[in-house]
Amino acid sequence: MIREAESKDTNILESLYKALAPNSKNIKVLPERIEQIMADPNNFLFVYEDHGIVTGTIFMTVCLDPMYQFRPYAVVENVIVNKDFRGNGIGKRLLEHVEQLCISRGCTKIMLLSSANRIEAHEFFMKNGYSGTVSKGFKKYIPITG
Repeated sequence: MIREAESKDTNILESLYKALAPNSKNIKVLPERIEQIMADPNNFLFVYEDHGIVTGTIFMTVCLDPMYQFRPYAVVENVIVNKDFRGNGIGKRLLEHVEQLCISRGCTKIMLLSSANRIEAHEFFMKNGYSGTVSKGFKKYIPITG
């Protein structure tokens, strides 16, 4: 089942994110942040749960776009399925879930970034209708202080 993440999911989300970005030393999931996301009508943090075990997650933000009247677009981030549960359709279901939400919101597109070295993830995203050749993504990381 796919549901919105709750503050009780803090530890499992942090564990999934550390698997997603193993070289990042700044990952810390706070229950207050999950509650803030839940209260925001344009941000969605979903988890896939089966028999009480959270095995995957996806985060989506609906962004206002001045280009197409009142039609927004969406950005998807932090897509991860526990490696022990991959190949069971969990990631596909998470992507389909956010796509249906995007359709219901009138989004014009879904943008998704993936680390350049995650070749298996790229193949998965392409298999699910995402194109890695339409645009080129750029990131600039800002150092976390404090």
